[in-house]
Amino acid sequence: MGLVSRLFQGNTRLEACLVDNAAHVTLGAQGEHVAKIQFALFSLDNLDIDRTELVTQSYGPSTAAAVLSYKTKRQIINRSYQTTPDSIVGKMTIASLDAEMRKRQLSFPGVGDCALTPPSVPQPFVLSPLNGRQRPVAAFTEQVGDRNSKQSAAGKPKQLNKALRIFLSITKRASIEDGFPALSADLERAKDSLFEHGLTLSVEFRNGFADTIDFAGTAGRIILEDDIVGLRKASEDLRPGLANILRVIVCPMNDFVFGETFRNRRIGNLFFPPFVLINSRQTDRSHATLLHEMIHAAFVEKNGNKLRHDSLPNSIFFENGTTQLGAVERTFLNPDHAVILANGYFAV
Repeated sequence: MGLVSRLFQGNTRLEACLVDNAAHVTLGAQGEHVAKIQFALFSLDNLDIDRTELVTQSYGPSTAAAVLSYKTKRQIINRSYQTTPDSIVGKMTIASLDAEMRKRQLSFPGVGDCALTPPSVPQPFVLSPLNGRQRPVAAFTEQVGDRNSKQSAAGKPKQLNKALRIFLSITKRASIEDGFPALSADLERAKDSLFEHGLTLSVEFRNGFADTIDFAGTAGRIILEDDIVGLRKASEDLRPGLANILRVIVCPMNDFVFGETFRNRRIGNLFFPPFVLINSRQTDRSHATLLHEMIHAAFVEKNGNKLRHDSLPNSIFFENGTTQLGAVERTFLNPDHAVILANGYFAV
């Protein structure tokens, strides 16, 4: 039987390590299999590995020290010829890492805010003074306390006077496949919708993708929990910090998903603020995905209270995007959602 954890399963170098002494992973090794080992060591024991070794996927001195620490804690020793642990990943070590990562994998849901949001329910509608569009009455009373977000007597939304800071990156796989040609349109949609509420969008470091992440995980088709956390950590390793900037990462995802926001993710002692993944393989015709996920990321959950999607098909925060011609496009930014954005951790 081969490796069973989603992190290790199918990696030829690690599958060989499980059955062949000649395939042990040792000091000087480099590649995706090393990155997977490093991720497991940090996930399970919060072991410190040099950032250069993480970025280059190299089995250097700090990785070897982390392996030795892991094996010492569990007394992984081949008693046929050893009396103390070593810093090599062999059959026993990869089997132990695999079993622990499998157990960890089963304890995580692997879904984001959009998947967890309760379904929309029809609500009474009134005509809004904003362009005569309809919107629900008090749809967000329970989630939003600041009622001065409503339109002024002049019929214009309250001007919130905040800048929203985001940071854009893309995985190497997404970049090689097709990139994300819809990025500029998503940015323009966000800027246009925010402007009406006195909000501006600040794309930090570069007006486009500042980083390309050479991520060792799959990040494809089906999003797995280890991929989600691993990709976020890979972004952190490449550009650490940025506590008050929303990270948006474009990567291949499940074909039926436009984007997802993930919160309450941690690895070791690192706790990540909400972050966004956008699907490089799926483009919403209304280009509302970026702003939609920004609203999710800005919302602060209280007592498990989650932000309900809007029931209006033309709302930015309607739950479903579309790829179909002639469908209703998501273009309207509800003033309550603008307030959520203005109060988000990435607003200044």
